[in-house]
Amino acid sequence: MVLVCIVLAVALAIVTFIALRSRRTLAKLERGIAALGNGRPTRPIAANYLCLAGPLARLFNVVAPKLEARIALQEQDRQQLRAVLGGMSEGVIAIDARRRLLFANASANQLFGIDADSVGRLIPELIRSTQVQGAVEETLSSQNPYQGEVTLATRESVLRVHSRILAVYGTPLPGPPPGAVLVFHDVTELRRLERMRQDFVANASHELKTPLASIKAYTETLLDWALKDEAVNVRFLERIDEQAERLNQLILDMLSLARLESGQEVFEHGPLQLAPVITACLDSHRDRADTKGLNLTLELDEFDERSEVKADEEAIRQILDNLVDNAIKYTPEGGSVRVTCRQADDAVVVEVADTGIGIPRDELARVFERFYRVDKARSRELGGTGLGLSIVKHLVQSIDGQVTVASRLGAGSSFTVQLPRFRPHELRI
Repeated sequence: MVLVCIVLAVALAIVTFIALRSRRTLAKLERGIAALGNGRPTRPIAANYLCLAGPLARLFNVVAPKLEARIALQEQDRQQLRAVLGGMSEGVIAIDARRRLLFANASANQLFGIDADSVGRLIPELIRSTQVQGAVEETLSSQNPYQGEVTLATRESVLRVHSRILAVYGTPLPGPPPGAVLVFHDVTELRRLERMRQDFVANASHELKTPLASIKAYTETLLDWALKDEAVNVRFLERIDEQAERLNQLILDMLSLARLESGQEVFEHGPLQLAPVITACLDSHRDRADTKGLNLTLELDEFDERSEVKADEEAIRQILDNLVDNAIKYTPEGGSVRVTCRQADDAVVVEVADTGIGIPRDELARVFERFYRVDKARSRELGGTGLGLSIVKHLVQSIDGQVTVASRLGAGSSFTVQLPRFRPHELRI
């Protein structure tokens, strides 16, 4: 009886010991599994063979490192994906079937004015554009890839609203639950360039057609009957020569502008003494000015003629030629054209002012556009191609300068060119 009691006591002690050890091991297993679930690192659990939870602990020690490695890899992939999406210039948003925002990258946040705490909110609350909401609905409802364009209006101030054209690409996400990813690419500049190209082709075709039509008409008249009349013959040939010269100048200006816009023209950036170039330009135009009775003057306003600018001589010559030529063309007889030059901080300012016909205020912003003329009939009559001021703008920009215009209808115009000064300590090339 005593022996039985001893055996039972020992057995009870062993069972109690194993139970306590198993309980501690199970508690460690519970903490380890919780750590795995929360993405925290785990430590191996001692798996004693006298512990009932030993097999579970050994299994945990084998599985946990593999799960941690897989979780780490997934986290790495997620971080890489976030970095890629965050670095994209396109706006990217992900939504669920209830139209709630799941993700938006930095570009989308900036594009739509979304803050980082907007995840979970409804798209109609975040983006008030009906066109964007329509793209979202189309992607979710059709469950087919969506492609289209939307116009997004952004208010920059009380009186100014800026419109952007966005290309939208929507991709449905398979469920359950379903959702969608939409990518927004700003194509505003691309569409503007396309419109400019279309306008250029249309304008160029029209401008080329006009002198060609005149040449053809004069030629047909000569062939029909005018060759027999010497006086008419000479007059028509002179008109053909004028139109051919106009056509030639138009083509030269178009080629020059194309080279400037494509960056094929490379200009040096000084040093260049400006005064001799201005003087030479005025001398070349003085006969035309005298013929119209114009007073063509140069004012240096205490300008140091030895001062130099960072510019290319040929570029400066073309800029001045175009501005002075325009001033003479559009100034009536007896008027004046004045060229002034002065120093201002780190720049040299050249102004070409006239007492000509002037430009309406609402058209000042367009004078540097290609083929734009304030008075188309008068400009063609005077031999203008409509490209001179556009060439001036591109030339000034190519030498890091600025050009502005001020004018009053009937009182004249003033074109101001600001050029960077060359300092003596700067490296001479």
